[in-house]
Amino acid sequence: MNRPDRLAALAALLPDERARGLAPHIERLCDPDGAVALLRRLATLGPLPDDPVRLHALLTLGGCSPYLTSLLEQDPEAMSILPATGPRTAVANRDDLEEALGRFEMRRTSLALPAILRRFKEREYLRIAVADYLHLADLPSLVRGLSLLADVLLGRALRTAQTTLEAKHGRPQARNDRGEIEASGFVVLALGKLGGEELNYSSDIDLLYLFERDGETSGTGSDGDGVVSNRIHFARLAAEVTRLIGAATGPGGEVFRVDLNLRPGGRDGDLALSLKAAVAYYTDWAEGWERQALIKARPVAGDLDLGHRFLQAVEPLVYPKDPDPYLLLEIGRMKDRIDARLSDAGTGERDIKLGRGGIRELEFAVQGLQLQRGGADRWLRQGNTLLALHRLATRGLIGMAEYAALGEAYTFLRDVEHRLQLGQNRQTALLPADPAAWTPLARSLLLTTDPKDDEVAIFAEALERHRATVRGFYDSVLGRAAQRPIGREEPDLLLDRLDDEALVARLGAAGFPEPTALLKPLQSLRRLLHPARLEAPIAQALRRSTPSLLRAALESPNPRRALGHIEELFSALSADPAAFRRFVEDHDRIGPTVRLLARSDLFAGLVRRRPELLAALDDRSRIVRRPSIAEWSRALAAAMTYGEPAARPSELRRWHQGALLTTVLRDLNRQAGLRETLHQLSDLADLSVDAALRLAGDAVGKKAPRIGVIGLGRLGSREIDYDSDLDLIFLYDPAGGNSADERAAASRVCEAAVRILSTLSRDGQLYEVDLRLRPTGSKGELVASPAGLLAYFRHDADVWEMQSFLKARPVAGDRDLAARGAREVEAIVLARGSALPPAELAEAVRDMRRRQREARGGTPGERRLKHGAGGISDIDFAIEFLQLRHRVPGPPQREARRMLEHLHALGLLAPEPFAALYEGDRFLKHLDHALRLIHGRPMAMLPSDPARLEEAAALMDRLEEPPAGPDLPEIFDRRTRAVRGAFEAVLSPAT
Repeated sequence: MNRPDRLAALAALLPDERARGLAPHIERLCDPDGAVALLRRLATLGPLPDDPVRLHALLTLGGCSPYLTSLLEQDPEAMSILPATGPRTAVANRDDLEEALGRFEMRRTSLALPAILRRFKEREYLRIAVADYLHLADLPSLVRGLSLLADVLLGRALRTAQTTLEAKHGRPQARNDRGEIEASGFVVLALGKLGGEELNYSSDIDLLYLFERDGETSGTGSDGDGVVSNRIHFARLAAEVTRLIGAATGPGGEVFRVDLNLRPGGRDGDLALSLKAAVAYYTDWAEGWERQALIKARPVAGDLDLGHRFLQAVEPLVYPKDPDPYLLLEIGRMKDRIDARLSDAGTGERDIKLGRGGIRELEFAVQGLQLQRGGADRWLRQGNTLLALHRLATRGLIGMAEYAALGEAYTFLRDVEHRLQLGQNRQTALLPADPAAWTPLARSLLLTTDPKDDEVAIFAEALERHRATVRGFYDSVLGRAAQRPIGREEPDLLLDRLDDEALVARLGAAGFPEPTALLKPLQSLRRLLHPARLEAPIAQALRRSTPSLLRAALESPNPRRALGHIEELFSALSADPAAFRRFVEDHDRIGPTVRLLARSDLFAGLVRRRPELLAALDDRSRIVRRPSIAEWSRALAAAMTYGEPAARPSELRRWHQGALLTTVLRDLNRQAGLRETLHQLSDLADLSVDAALRLAGDAVGKKAPRIGVIGLGRLGSREIDYDSDLDLIFLYDPAGGNSADERAAASRVCEAAVRILSTLSRDGQLYEVDLRLRPTGSKGELVASPAGLLAYFRHDADVWEMQSFLKARPVAGDRDLAARGAREVEAIVLARGSALPPAELAEAVRDMRRRQREARGGTPGERRLKHGAGGISDIDFAIEFLQLRHRVPGPPQREARRMLEHLHALGLLAPEPFAALYEGDRFLKHLDHALRLIHGRPMAMLPSDPARLEEAAALMDRLEEPPAGPDLPEIFDRRTRAVRGAFEAVLSPAT
């Protein structure tokens, strides 16, 4: 269609004067024919707008973007959103958007929410794009408007998802240290362009989901229907928000493409993380690029205060006061890898985002300066690229003329990117391969108003000029880092000849406290690493890694333990030079490994015995994602089919160590709360006992009767901790009439299973097994029949034995058999206990506690965690007394605090003793767990050494009010006094 034809077509649709007034504008559009065609199609659907400004906007969309044209054709009512004559605002504010979305939703109740959100987004895109094409708003306003729109839509999706899930599970909540119930919040954080409030028209949105704390939902009724853990609830909430926003809703597609790959662990990580787990991950495990991504992190929906607390916690990690000198080099290497991919694809010169002088080079250079200077200057901590440029200029880190040129270049490149995306709604930053096809793009940018000018040539010249500006800036920041020496050469603390005085001086200068105390472990490490003993490649790699290794040791809570464990690990690695070299060459692995070695003898022992387990540290998902029982079961089944049958107990131990390491890693890195960790350790014990029983059956050979295993004590309540004993009862099914042969066969199987579990070998030991709680104790048969077990508890069991069976749980073998035995014994002991006079029952419980304390010895004033006055045993005995006295069966979950909640809900435990016992159990279990994690074994007493107290306090940070090391003795005394008082209060009314 030529110009006269277009004018004629326009005149047929509009009054002559209006048609002539609009004709010059149409001729300046990228596609004049497209503009007229849109007007024709809309005229067949209804009256055209009378307002000349709205007509002008309508023709602009039709002549610039086939995608926006299609939106108008699908929804002609959307013309009402286009600008009209009179005062107007190019970009809406949040209140306007929220109100408009509410009205839009009310008129479309027949549509599913994702379709409503997508259509609303498309309408808003029309309004924003018109402002863009007509230059009614600048780039910062446009991208801020696009980002605000995404924020509002995410908030709406989150509210819907919360309502849906809370109807199923109740509200997510957690008990604080006092046993009081508090809500647990959830926040959606945006990274990338949305986080920086610089979203473009076809961006993915990079999201991170966090929740406040572990706990459980409230359920949906008085019987607790629908109760799930907060972790499960928030994972489902995150999945539902992602579905509402990111799932395709028919031909129109999704609201936004959602990218969750920047979360800890990437695509294999949990969808939602607790606040402490996320902070721990970024503290110990995040690579440089992951911390760099947090520059743009911003809370956008949900509990915004929670999001800001997260950002406050990770800010020192993103902007360290002493920045890593290698960081800029790593940013440069990232860009080099991008360049290599573009070169392979042949698109380097066409890609205005990732290519030479593109948007990414400008962002990387800006972020590089922020990371280097932001630790000392908070003003530079800004996620928006243009604002960050401005702040760098105000601090004199770039000149004002350079700032102006870079701002102009960034605006130009983003404008080009927007035009490329709006054409066909494609996520692209690629220019057409043929420059002849650049005409529509060049014209849409309004680079000239003279129709005689060569628009493509002007565009090409502007593009090259801006690219050169960006590339020069990038080279000045990243190139300077590559050419700068990382530091002056000094003797290597591990490899070079230094006398003791020089070593102590260097350690002191580096900031190590008490450097003289570190001399002995450092000398041991230096002897091991004597250059004469090392292959040259290992020595070279180690020389490069020594600064990172020592810096991690310095930053650790116990540098002396760190150096000692490093020496042990290096000694183990030295048997495999290739593995040794891989470790010391891995700059990203050294720091986290050293910090773990410094914090935990348990971790150090695992990797010392099996250095190949260090490979687990390369798999971030192993740290941030909870392994399921099904996954563990599959891995165990595979291990049990490996090699000869005689070697399978060793394979069981090796599998167990790998699974234990995963648990320890998640625990040390705060990816699991205490309850989840104890459950995982209990699941691990269940699987191990079951595997040992099967191996034992295979080894004995003869067909044995069915055997079920009952767990008591901490195994029964699913509170197994590191290095806990296993209290086991073996039951067999005397299908053949309880013959001596059957009992002997069952005994042989059980003896073999106990041997597999408790044998100490070079692969370590699975568990210590305690069988003293079986009928008649160590004098009794190793395995009992159900009838024999029931008869014993009907007639012979003492009160303390009845107490022990209140935690009984089937754990392995024939679980139906074990469950039936546990259930029937519980009924018997509850009937017998409730039939006793309360005073007699109370005296029996007290007597057993006295005997227990006396058997452990000790002196007055010792702070004993379990058996001392007010210790964990007082809590357990108080619970068991109330169950026996009032005939209370155990609920499905029998951990101490769940039992306290259950008894309190039944009105059997008054608020004051409930709070004392609950707080005491929470404190003592966290303290016990921290000491086990540090020392690899249970500690009978609270340490007196201040350094050990500090270490324990540091690992008790999952409490609502984490203690300080010096305060632990006073808190311990206060808690145990309260527990002892509650114990007496519970038992006293009975006497």
